[in-house]
Amino acid sequence: MDAVSSMIKKLRPLGLYNTERGTNIRCELEAYAEALDEHRSHIDEVLRECFIASARNYGIETRERVLGALKTNYTLTKRREMLTSRNTVNEKDFTLEALGRFINGLGVNEYDVTENPANNQIAVCVGGSYSDTEANNIKRQIENFLPAHLNPIVYFGGRTWHQFQQQDKTFAQLDADDLNWSQIHML
Repeated sequence: MDAVSSMIKKLRPLGLYNTERGTNIRCELEAYAEALDEHRSHIDEVLRECFIASARNYGIETRERVLGALKTNYTLTKRREMLTSRNTVNEKDFTLEALGRFINGLGVNEYDVTENPANNQIAVCVGGSYSDTEANNIKRQIENFLPAHLNPIVYFGGRTWHQFQQQDKTFAQLDADDLNWSQIHML
């Protein structure tokens, strides 16, 4: 129901006002209603943008800016997925599973995590192609997410374990090449 209909419906039982078309009261109510309807549409938009599931523009953009950078090269559905994934991670999540959710929330779907507890190191090899700006943002956010006692190593490119597994080589076949990690990374 629009504002003018609502106001007339509420005033009619009082019997004090003539709300017929063309009267001064009706014209005044229509003027108020015009502003109220416009205000209502803005309220509806603000409410829609408050929630990731229904946000369409600045509700998504504001959250992305807070988390790092706009992800305009992704679809709206993917952007919502990434934000939702990031929201599932909290200050108590320092597991590999949580790190995976966090990395997925950055828009990275192909990565490999290697832990070296003896040296307090964790390495994240990010697969895929990213601009320099996006790669720096991903690296910075992963480094900021990890606990302070860990020495993070985040690098891009190279083959992922998934790609190695697709070669269907045994460990002996890979070992026969006698490559170190840097050489394997450059394959």
